[in-house]
Amino acid sequence: MKKLFLFLVMVTCIAFPLRAQTINIDADKQVEWHRNEQKIIASGNAVATKNGSTLHGSTITAFYEKVQLEDGTQKTQLQKILSDGNVKLEMNKSTAFGEHFSYDLPTLQAKLTGNPAKIENDTGTLTATQSITYDAKALKSVALGEVIARNPDYTIYANKMVSYFDEDKKGQKTLNHVDIFGEKNPIKIVNKQAVVTGTRGTYFPSENKLKIYDNVVITQDENILKGDYAETDLKTGISRLLSTQQKGGRVSGVFHSKKKQ
Repeated sequence: MKKLFLFLVMVTCIAFPLRAQTINIDADKQVEWHRNEQKIIASGNAVATKNGSTLHGSTITAFYEKVQLEDGTQKTQLQKILSDGNVKLEMNKSTAFGEHFSYDLPTLQAKLTGNPAKIENDTGTLTATQSITYDAKALKSVALGEVIARNPDYTIYANKMVSYFDEDKKGQKTLNHVDIFGEKNPIKIVNKQAVVTGTRGTYFPSENKLKIYDNVVITQDENILKGDYAETDLKTGISRLLSTQQKGGRVSGVFHSKKKQ
């Protein structure tokens, strides 16, 4: 079984790498150089490529500034890139879709919006009706709105998902954990065995487990279990419902026997 949130690592796909290398921009209609405003605008099926990554959009705008070097010469440094309309970003074996994309070099922050914003690869999809952001300095990504994370085995519904990453000395990133929130509606985890709902949850990839907290309900067929928190083993698909005894919590259930046909 694939790890449930393995595909959430693909949110780093929206961090378009612009540092230290040339970016190539072209378009079907025109490419304009605004010297005074220090920007380049490509219109009509615009494409920006760099280091194996490709950004598409109806319009792509690149902002730059002149930097004075110690030897007295100047060089051009990109500061920000925007893509508007029919956005498509391909990199890291993932593809992102939306209506607006921005990447700011000084802050190393990327943001994708759409109706919804969507990232997909061969392990699943992540969609968010408000935005998907990635902060390379904080090693954190946030999906907001009506958020759906889906793979062949599980589907997660939430209002907010925050993914935290670790980075080794070589710059390789791994997923540390994911916090899941149901701010407007309960979070919901649907698999072939059951439906689990709760107020919030956390996914731990090292354990391959998803823990759901507060007002937890597990529904399987017509049977209902209620408790303080639950642990779902993503390898086996088995969920355990537990109580917080120090808070006086209890586990309760309603079971229905099926009539023989």
